[in-house]
Amino acid sequence: MAEDTVSQPASHQLSIGQRMRRVWPYFSKARGGWAVAVSATLLASVTEPFIPALLKPLLDRGFQKDSFNLWLVPLCLMLLFTIRGLSGFIAQFALAKVTNDGLQAMRSAMFGKLLSARLSLFSDQSSSTMANTVVYEVYNGSALLMNAIMKLARDLLTLMALIAYLLFLNWKLMLVVSLLFPAVALVIQLLTRRLYRLTKESQTATDNLAYVVEENVLAHRDVRLHGAQASQASRFDVLSHALRRLSMKSTAAYAGMSAITQILAAMALSAVISMALWQDSANTATVG
Repeated sequence: MAEDTVSQPASHQLSIGQRMRRVWPYFSKARGGWAVAVSATLLASVTEPFIPALLKPLLDRGFQKDSFNLWLVPLCLMLLFTIRGLSGFIAQFALAKVTNDGLQAMRSAMFGKLLSARLSLFSDQSSSTMANTVVYEVYNGSALLMNAIMKLARDLLTLMALIAYLLFLNWKLMLVVSLLFPAVALVIQLLTRRLYRLTKESQTATDNLAYVVEENVLAHRDVRLHGAQASQASRFDVLSHALRRLSMKSTAAYAGMSAITQILAAMALSAVISMALWQDSANTATVG
């Protein structure tokens, strides 16, 4: 048993790639669902540059008399957003199927391990902790993982498509936008580490709070016999306050990531607009 303990590294010592390799077999079986989700995501991402491409002739010639068919742009926009909406729905549905199939397989494997686990596990861990891990934590982790993968793929493909279109239009503006990437990557890296630490602490706080509830439910006669209601209520309030504090910190980290990236994007957008106005004044660029 000691050799097994030594040979299996602790979960907090594993890298992200090692963790992904451990859970990937449970989600890799639904190849059809993955193919549909990836194809729909790719289609939705590819349509992103068509929005500014359709607005470009409208801005350049659309407001001149008898220079542009007025019904073309609205019709194309409606068709484009219809395709994007259907693609997003199909991708989300396919991702949900992949997630739930993998979740079912993972829960079955975890419960099988629980049935044959060493007896010391049941004395080291509370029943509420093990039940919370099998029922709730695996669901939250799986849903977050799959959504993060698809969101990363969608945003990456969209970014590549928009960069290609911007590079086609004006490579000088592309250089300005590229300066934003290192700053955004640094912000995301720093805040992701903080979010990971807060998530681990929140899981521990949730387990502790669930254990207090379980303990008082199972020992309700002893609690009332010794008049320990006040001390148990105080104990519950302390743990509940700690969980609330961690939740607020996580929310602040998420909101801070969004706010900082928006500020950086606004700086890049301001620089792009300024350069575009300068090029327009020099008659080297059009409005679109």
